[in-house]
Amino acid sequence: MSPAAARLGYGIVSVGTVMVLWWALTSRGPISPFLLPSPKAVIDGFQRISGGYLGPGIGGHLMASLSVVLSGYFAAVAIGVPLGVAMAWWPSVNTLFGPLVGILRPIPPPAWIPLAILWFGIGLEGKMFVVFVAAVTPCLINSYVAIKEIPPHLIDAARSLGATPLTLLIEVAMPAGLPMVFAGLRIALGNAWASVVAAELVVATAGFGFIVMNGYRNFEANVMMAGIIAVGVIGFLMSLGFRMLERRIVTWMDHVD
Repeated sequence: MSPAAARLGYGIVSVGTVMVLWWALTSRGPISPFLLPSPKAVIDGFQRISGGYLGPGIGGHLMASLSVVLSGYFAAVAIGVPLGVAMAWWPSVNTLFGPLVGILRPIPPPAWIPLAILWFGIGLEGKMFVVFVAAVTPCLINSYVAIKEIPPHLIDAARSLGATPLTLLIEVAMPAGLPMVFAGLRIALGNAWASVVAAELVVATAGFGFIVMNGYRNFEANVMMAGIIAVGVIGFLMSLGFRMLERRIVTWMDHVD
């Protein structure tokens, strides 16, 4: 059996075991449906969301969340990756921005939600800012580490062949550090998806965080659980798609996931 088939088999067994336990504990077991709805009730919740829940259907809620995630994520990539590379390559840039990054890095993204609402309101911009804050740190840190951990002999060999500093950065350092950069981009995407749900829990008119919070407010545990499962499945598919893209771009590296 190939490693991929083995991973798939183990995944099916683990998910299937959880589903059986869930059904046993909620359908015929001691757990109240108010605390944890049964799988059948959650399916009913999905059907209700698909038909339109407090406005848009599931497609509308998906687009509302994805538009915020992708906007904030791409902004974080555009700023975080170049800044991380520059901080690693040029000591003066690190001296300038290092203390600021060190101060802002420990602040959790949800802590910015009140300020985001105050600065940008409850529209796209406020939630996009929260996503940006959550995604920019992994982009920056991994890009910084990727350049810093380039084996010195690669740089020395290229320099001995007459490579200029710019050539060293573009043709040696960046390709060698690309796997680490992509690892940061993948982490940043997960952070972005989680943070947009957190932002939508506080203020939103659509999106999966909006679904979860209104299911909680209306005592609709099945709708709330359906929203949570949808968040997990979509996040998993986004990560899977990113890994496939990474394998196509970083073709010279072996991936063991």
